[in-house]
Amino acid sequence: MPELFDRAFQYFVSPAGSDERGDGTAGRPFQSLDRAAALIVDNHRKELPGIKPLGGGDEVEIVCIERPGFGSPLRKKPRFQYFVAPDEVALAGDGTEAAPWSDLETATAELLRMPAVRQIRPGDRIQLTRREVFSAGIIERRKVMVDRLVKIGLMIVTAALVLPLLAILADLFVKAWPILSWRFLVENPQNYMTAGGIWAPLVGTVYLVVISLAIAAPIGVLAGVYLNEYAGDNWLTRLVNLAVVNLAGVPSIVHALFGVGAFVLFAGLGRSVLAASATLAIMTLPVIITSTREALSAVPQSFREACWNMGASRWQTIRTIVLPNSISGILTGVILQVSRAAGETAPILFTGAVFYVAVPDTGLASIFPYSLTDRCMALSYHLFTISTQVTGVSEALQYGTAVVLFGLVLTVNLVSITLRVYLRSRKRW
Repeated sequence: MPELFDRAFQYFVSPAGSDERGDGTAGRPFQSLDRAAALIVDNHRKELPGIKPLGGGDEVEIVCIERPGFGSPLRKKPRFQYFVAPDEVALAGDGTEAAPWSDLETATAELLRMPAVRQIRPGDRIQLTRREVFSAGIIERRKVMVDRLVKIGLMIVTAALVLPLLAILADLFVKAWPILSWRFLVENPQNYMTAGGIWAPLVGTVYLVVISLAIAAPIGVLAGVYLNEYAGDNWLTRLVNLAVVNLAGVPSIVHALFGVGAFVLFAGLGRSVLAASATLAIMTLPVIITSTREALSAVPQSFREACWNMGASRWQTIRTIVLPNSISGILTGVILQVSRAAGETAPILFTGAVFYVAVPDTGLASIFPYSLTDRCMALSYHLFTISTQVTGVSEALQYGTAVVLFGLVLTVNLVSITLRVYLRSRKRW
């Protein structure tokens, strides 16, 4: 009887064995391949005690040993490896996985005709595997392995990016924990900004973000709608698209100088909340325009054509079909605008931010302390100031300001992402 190892039936062959007394075990091996091949066909073609017909994935191995009872070091991989697929219809096979032999009789006959197989040495293995119908071949398994390796590699890269970020945030929270409280949020800076809270710069940041969003969002969305739905494919449109893409890569300090020239001096707004907000709006317009165009382009053209066939005008189609189905993508650009506007320092440094301004601690004036023509404090500039320009500021106060700025951006992003997910779930396609 053959020796069964997992799913492999092993038959042993040894030049020193005896055909008459051998049964294919390591102690009583066959002397010739012909005898082994005949018994393999006979054994696995019918049910015998302890032996079964080959099932999918089962293997038959012929192992060459030096002499009975003394095994030789085996190769890690079979020297000869072939495949049998009785359930498949094959005109002519060569024993490979792509073109397997049709049955064991054919397989053993073909093996005995091969001179290389006839010359096997101790330690060599000849393996016959029954391939399952529709089973993955070598190429498919290689693709799966490559995909798995790529997945693992990408996970490592992602972890290499995320873990340092989490470590930084953990360090910020640990160092800011002693000062984080509700009082820290609603109290104004005191003692030349070496104590107290961050209410004045926090309100100023909210002012700048909200006003810049009110300016940039309508203009950016309408510009994206025009470029995608109305503008023709001509040199002027291509020039505008190129300008939008280039503006997205302009450094923020350049936008700051533009804001000084365009809004502070030319428009006569002076250094004020409105000038700083307009500068932030100009800086974030390219992102909103680009994301709006991409979102509008993702809406199938068939939606527009169906609406036009019902007699709707172009604007009715855009208002009732295109915009509702692209609003989630448009919000992506708005989210990026909010995050960038809240964290920028250079554009507001020259156009409206101030080192310190007194804000009432109580009453309605503490909630609306600035007018459009006033200069204001901002969290990003305030953090820069207390970190580099003011002496005697505790480490907890500096890190607490950074944590609040991060929390403000994160909160706005979470609200926007939640709204985007809700709107995306209501898509009609």
